[in-house]
Amino acid sequence: MSTFLNITKHALLLAALTVSFSVKAQLSEEKSDKETVKNKNEERKKYDLIFVDENGRNISLSEMKGKVVFINFWATWCRPCVEEMPTIAELKNQFKGNDRIVFILLNVEADLEKSKKFMADRKLDLPVYLSGSTIPSDLFQGAIPTTLIFNKNGDLEANIQGARDFANPEIYKVLNELTKN
Repeated sequence: MSTFLNITKHALLLAALTVSFSVKAQLSEEKSDKETVKNKNEERKKYDLIFVDENGRNISLSEMKGKVVFINFWATWCRPCVEEMPTIAELKNQFKGNDRIVFILLNVEADLEKSKKFMADRKLDLPVYLSGSTIPSDLFQGAIPTTLIFNKNGDLEANIQGARDFANPEIYKVLNELTKN
């Protein structure tokens, strides 16, 4: 019975991610670079990305195991990126005090000073990072904005290409559920 409830809970979570993020789940046996949400029963590829924070410190995805990791690829010149930033800030603010989720705004321009100024000028409390390793093309294909969400086990839950309204209550609900699992 417990296994059935866990499977049902995970199925509902995947359905909510699909609706909330407007991504398509591929539950077939075929692997595809465009796969966005993976079935729990599939073998999941592990990634160990490295990020450089505002202070020049390296942090890896594996160091954040046990936390949900929200990664947004963006650029200061990208209008859709700029438009979704306030909604990401609002979402991050809803998780204030929750140490089970980490927000990483990965600037693809590789310019920390420009990124920090951008956030300060707009009064956005969002942490900016640079990539400290090559990002695999199955995660990031160059389209911005792109948002990746990893669960507490380090498994990719969602790969969202294009801007979203991250202030949507359903998105908070799904991420909050991931922090509890």
